[in-house]
Amino acid sequence: EPQNAFEEKKEFKKKKKRGGGFQSYNLSNFLFRAVMAKGYKLPTPIQRKVIPTVLEGQNIVAMARTGSGKTGAFLIPMMEKLKCHSQIVGARCVILSPTREIAMQTASFFKAFNKFSNLRYALLVGGNEMETQFEKLAQNPDVIIATPGRLMHHINEVGLSLNMVEIAIYDEADRIFEMGFAEQIVTINNKMPKNKQILLFSATIP
Repeated sequence: EPQNAFEEKKEFKKKKKRGGGFQSYNLSNFLFRAVMAKGYKLPTPIQRKVIPTVLEGQNIVAMARTGSGKTGAFLIPMMEKLKCHSQIVGARCVILSPTREIAMQTASFFKAFNKFSNLRYALLVGGNEMETQFEKLAQNPDVIIATPGRLMHHINEVGLSLNMVEIAIYDEADRIFEMGFAEQIVTINNKMPKNKQILLFSATIP
């Protein structure tokens, strides 16, 4: 137990050091604990720039290569904003990935950060059973992680609505466009509210 103000200061400094900078974002306890449990020590440069900006509600275009900590850079502030599962029907966040592998990787990060929360997600990618995807969507996910083609399929086939989306995240946007998804992206974007927050991550920005 700290004996005096000086000791207390030391104790606080130690705590701050232990929290490794993630403390300064005032994250909810459930998220901070999950970030620490995932073994994150200090925010990477992209996380330092992106997290506070997203929490302020701004749209961003971020240039970040794979391995720079970009998945954490968008998942951490997004989950802080959504906090917990909402009974209101309709996903509040859509994360678009260029490939099935990247989407699956994002989903596994999401699960780790969701360790102490009850946010729900649906992973919509090719090669996964449609039945399972319908079941996940029926559980009213807060977050949809998808490839553009498969998301379009759900929009066209079952009339999946995106009109509750508050945050749209385009991961590896350069690859999404290179792979010829531009038209689908425009359609998907138009199905979401105009006043949503947009986070765009790209390895190269022409």
